[in-house]
Amino acid sequence: MDVSRGPRVLLLSAVGTRVNPYLGLLHDGLAAAGADVRVSGELAAESWRPDVVHLHWLDRYDLPRPLRFEGVRPGLLRRLLVRGGNAPPVYALRRRARLARLFRELAAFQRAGGVVACTVHNLDPHEKASSAEQWGSARLLRLADVVHVHDERTAAELAARYGRSAGVAVIPHGHYIGSYPNALSRAEARDRLGLPADAFVYACIGLLRPYKGLEELIPAFRSLPGAHLRLLLAGKPGTPEYGAALAALAAGDARIRLDPQFVPPEEIQAYYNAADICVLPYREITTSGAALLAFSFGLPIIAPAIGAFPNLVTPARGVLYDPAQPAGLTVALMVAQQHDWQAARPEILAWVSRFDWREIGARLLAAYASADP
Repeated sequence: MDVSRGPRVLLLSAVGTRVNPYLGLLHDGLAAAGADVRVSGELAAESWRPDVVHLHWLDRYDLPRPLRFEGVRPGLLRRLLVRGGNAPPVYALRRRARLARLFRELAAFQRAGGVVACTVHNLDPHEKASSAEQWGSARLLRLADVVHVHDERTAAELAARYGRSAGVAVIPHGHYIGSYPNALSRAEARDRLGLPADAFVYACIGLLRPYKGLEELIPAFRSLPGAHLRLLLAGKPGTPEYGAALAALAAGDARIRLDPQFVPPEEIQAYYNAADICVLPYREITTSGAALLAFSFGLPIIAPAIGAFPNLVTPARGVLYDPAQPAGLTVALMVAQQHDWQAARPEILAWVSRFDWREIGARLLAAYASADP
């Protein structure tokens, strides 16, 4: 790297800052620590050559578009071509070819003196991974000079699975305080959502996907007695069919509010400030941005003792449960009612504020520098 200036860092990702504020916050943290930073979904740049390329969410990067064969006359032949050309084995070959091209470009960047880094947001994909994705993840973890993980457990798992321990930087996930509007009081938020002032409210906000365990959460909640209880579920379903399945599970219990659509950033505060506790009954997880977001509103969480959750959740910040126990989630929902979480919110906010993005940026710059050829 050129020591006469701050390092140039390209945060390479197909997930933009509007979809997830993580990259924007990381950009600001790196910039505050002295780097010249850009966020892009493209590796190539004509006039700006980075010193570091830091890749995020490989499973979303440069995905092949569906083949439409628009040059073929509509009819049976075109339908057969579309079906065959987009079949999973063909898609996997196309995906692997794109990943191979990316890795060739990154290797050439390294040979020219650049540093390649990647962040492990998920050791396992949320949805079933193709052979191309599995190959790509393993290849990237071998190629990268710096592998950034958010906790020691992920670092240990990385070593066990891939034999990668050198160049692994354990740097925590930053907070989301101030990233979303947060002006509504508890009373105002409950009034906006039509919730009783004396209700005990559980909330799960964000994309509604099977890996989040909602099909276990809804029956567990329904088994609880108490007309004062409420469950808020809000977010865009992964598929219309999954949304319909959740609606069927919730049907008949007036205590459950299901809002199956995208929650605008300015509306997130209504759900989190109306809630007493956030429920994240994930089936699998590596790093939970959802947990950091809830904590950034001062909200405690209920979560299984897997992934990052045991490092984040203490009795002062929520309830952990054993997902192997059939009634584990139900018991956790009941235990949560015994705590005055409103009184705990200032302490939760003070704790999560320590995960400062500027410090994270400085630690990443040190990791890049240690790998500089």
